[in-house]
Amino acid sequence: MKIIVNGKEAGSKETGCALCGATWGEYYEEINGDRLFFCCDFCALEFKNMINEVKKRTGWSKIDELIINGNYYTGRTCTAKLGEKEYKFYVKFNEEGDVGVFKEL
Repeated sequence: MKIIVNGKEAGSKETGCALCGATWGEYYEEINGDRLFFCCDFCALEFKNMINEVKKRTGWSKIDELIINGNYYTGRTCTAKLGEKEYKFYVKFNEEGDVGVFKEL
């Protein structure tokens, strides 16, 4: 899965956390067959919850590309892609890392 966070490629230690773009930390998790880097387990939890919500709403089994803009405080405006299909949404997480607000755009 290709991931772009605030205009920059992300998902590895060199490129930054797959959710927020931070380069500190040492947390990795396999998601949809990809070993992704996260700065912390909380970002990994939020990312998984977001991916699962997109899959549930679209019926997709995977996501080829994810473009994320924003942050924890303002929420994130995102575009998920599968082949030629696009799904745009806004997401904001609650204090437990669950999806608090999810709006299709």
